[in-house]
Amino acid sequence: MSVASNLLPANTAGTETDTSGWTAGSNTTLSKSTRFYAGAASLGLTATAVGSVTATISARVAVVAGQEYTAYSYWANVAAAAGRSATIRVDWYAAVSGGTAISSVTSAASSLPNATTWQTPPPILIGTAPVGAQYASVTVTCSGLSAGATVVTDVVSFGLPYGAAGNGISYNVQSLEVDGSGWSSHANVTAERSSALAYDGWYGLRLTSLAAGPVESRQVVRIPVTAGVEYVASAQVNAGVAGLDFEVQVLWYDAGGVGIGARFRQSWTLDAGAWTRCSLIGVAPPGATEARIAWGPTATAAGQVWTVDSVLLKPSPIPAGSIIGYNTQSIEVDASGWTAVSGCTISRTTETAWEGGASLRIDETGSSGMDATVSMSAPVPVVPRQAYQVTPRLKLGAGPAGRQFVTTYRWLNVADELIRSTNSTWSLGSSTGTGWYTPPTSSVAPTGAASLVVSFRVASSIVGQPAYLDDVQIVPGGLAAIADPVPASYSASIALQGLTSGGYTYWGLWRQGGDGALVPIRGPQGDLSQVTIIGDTTVVEDYEAPLGVQVRYYLKVWTGGSYRAVLSDPVLIPEPTSTEIVLKDPGLPARQTTAVVSKGGQPTWTRRARQGVNPVRGRSRPIVISDIRTSREGSMTLVTETAEDLASMWWLLESGNILLIQWPSLWGERDVYVAVGDVAEAPVVEYAEYSDRTWTVPLTEVDRPVGGATGSAGRTWATVLADHVDGMDLLTSYASWLGVYTGLEGT
Repeated sequence: MSVASNLLPANTAGTETDTSGWTAGSNTTLSKSTRFYAGAASLGLTATAVGSVTATISARVAVVAGQEYTAYSYWANVAAAAGRSATIRVDWYAAVSGGTAISSVTSAASSLPNATTWQTPPPILIGTAPVGAQYASVTVTCSGLSAGATVVTDVVSFGLPYGAAGNGISYNVQSLEVDGSGWSSHANVTAERSSALAYDGWYGLRLTSLAAGPVESRQVVRIPVTAGVEYVASAQVNAGVAGLDFEVQVLWYDAGGVGIGARFRQSWTLDAGAWTRCSLIGVAPPGATEARIAWGPTATAAGQVWTVDSVLLKPSPIPAGSIIGYNTQSIEVDASGWTAVSGCTISRTTETAWEGGASLRIDETGSSGMDATVSMSAPVPVVPRQAYQVTPRLKLGAGPAGRQFVTTYRWLNVADELIRSTNSTWSLGSSTGTGWYTPPTSSVAPTGAASLVVSFRVASSIVGQPAYLDDVQIVPGGLAAIADPVPASYSASIALQGLTSGGYTYWGLWRQGGDGALVPIRGPQGDLSQVTIIGDTTVVEDYEAPLGVQVRYYLKVWTGGSYRAVLSDPVLIPEPTSTEIVLKDPGLPARQTTAVVSKGGQPTWTRRARQGVNPVRGRSRPIVISDIRTSREGSMTLVTETAEDLASMWWLLESGNILLIQWPSLWGERDVYVAVGDVAEAPVVEYAEYSDRTWTVPLTEVDRPVGGATGSAGRTWATVLADHVDGMDLLTSYASWLGVYTGLEGT
């Protein structure tokens, strides 16, 4: 019995500073007492005359209507006395002050011992904030005092019940802190609330067999469920005799209250006198609208006892879109979702857990040269070209920094054949065996992928220092770069996602060629080598990617020295015919065209020497002073056929900007940035009605130009219509047709 977070201020709950958190009721004087249940002080209440003492918190606390709350406080006599009992009351209000209570709930009276020891169990209440309630007030009362007598109360608590988040079972049924009315003695058993043994709080459900054979106790009130949803049922169970079987069951019902489908069952063998978390996981069958838990131990004799506490029935806490079941994610029932591949043994353990009550224990076997590797036991379906993120929780035994944790994605086709295997590696810090790591990774399912198997490898694991794995989440999404060719503009489109995952500050994108070299991608303001993250997704266009060869894209997100990075699948941008080249303006992607290189018109490159030849008197050989050669220079001859081709060529050339020439991949020429000199345009034949032209284009190789890319080669009238509500909006947005063409307002 506890609250997830006490809504009362610390000084009100414990009176460690003064009594300002309380207002005395009638017949009561308040004081700070040196007696305490916890801390170093408590609230003293002294009776002015024979009767009861009472105190109410000075300031109401906010609550949510419809939410279940619990309250309790511990009491003790200052001097031993008989006949005293304490209660705690919660009043629900619509306003922070004033007004009358909407309703109230009061605990059962609990007698104080005829001694100065603290009263346990304390008075406890459980109540649901009614409609309209926004605030609550807590009042403590003790009766049976003589004039001048003093009692003390401490650890006054009010808040949401501990462990109740998402639980479909009310707090009293799961904890039995108020009564045992939530459970029935269904068969061969007496089921009763008992304070003899409890896992949380002061009470548990005590099951006592009437005879040898199956025993069954059921939850009295059925709770709503949704067909097709996976649920987890669990409880802490303590057996009085070792080796007895204990069975967790879930019964399903339709809208008419009729049982449907087979009840789910999970058996556990318990140790005597120890608490065991017993869980069951299953999907509500078609037509199910309600469910309840049943306990089904098997007795070997009359009088055998089991105690049940902290009962839970709720949808499995798996993230939206999860492609694995809860038992594989959190190992709550068994380790069947995982297989030891090499260098280790695995088992389910409750000695530590990140989520729920169990985790996967990985013990290194000490096999020579074998790291500890575990893998999912069965593949799970995936969608091709969808990114998936894997986020495990990992706890290592004590060891040095630098150990590596490798996540491997094995993508399979419909025949369960391996298409591709990708690895992501985290370098871990030193561990003392107390903390959990969260090493997220992501990868994109390749074309043809039908399923995925994920495995984990703990490099340099240590014999005798087990690792623990828990809460393994596999969901669509995560950091990814998905590249597609855009043949119409001889470019690539790269969709970036998951930029905000991990809370990093910047992202950058680079193109990786066959030689592994990284080249930053040009963006609107310049290279995308450091961009502040302002959203989770974006699309980048790469107009400078080489044609006819595979490239990949390297996406990195980082803050300071901490970063994550992924590499896209290879993408190939189709090239035009083997006699055509593509000419582009890197700064204005809309300005691009293709042209045929005439026979023999491929450039003959010249790299002029920079040197001075100095004859020296009395010597036969001169002294030569030289410098690095110039960049390549040459001239090429192009051919265009139509009037549209002619216009496109001049549209490209007239800006005078640095151009990018992309050659057919079979030519063996690397793409080159050039400054274009004086261009000569000449008709192919001397007839005016023919539009065929030859072009003599002098070239000087230059460095890749700096600056951003303005506009998009894929911009169409449909884009313009989507961006502007009417013609007036269009005309007032741009200063010229160039602005309409590029999409830059004010241009």
